[in-house]
Amino acid sequence: MFNGRVVEAAGQGLKIWRKQIEESCLSLVSEEHSLFLDSVCVEVDFYLPRPASVKPTKRPLPIVPPDLDKLLRGLLDGIGQSQVIWQDDSQVCEILARKHYADDQEPGALVVIKALSNNVELDGLSE
Repeated sequence: MFNGRVVEAAGQGLKIWRKQIEESCLSLVSEEHSLFLDSVCVEVDFYLPRPASVKPTKRPLPIVPPDLDKLLRGLLDGIGQSQVIWQDDSQVCEILARKHYADDQEPGALVVIKALSNNVELDGLSE
């Protein structure tokens, strides 16, 4: 999302969007903030503009491009470019992502990043 419009998966628009994400990260970091050094969970809700021709009763959710994985890739790359949230996006071990139409709010994304516990259970076994 850049200026309320969906950004293509490649090209100048994507670079601008990543830069905007980077700048948002930099503006939100306070002096008390410390870089995530371990695994993290990213929760994100993308809010896309609804085309005027698409009524909520016709298509309640955006089952059209951009694909959720492309939105995530741009978001994670933009956060990584900021170099103030984590060292590398390989630290993202859990993702919860959704896309909605921005019927009741501005287009964009709401992102929550949380540290994951070092005591993760996999298949009933503790690490």
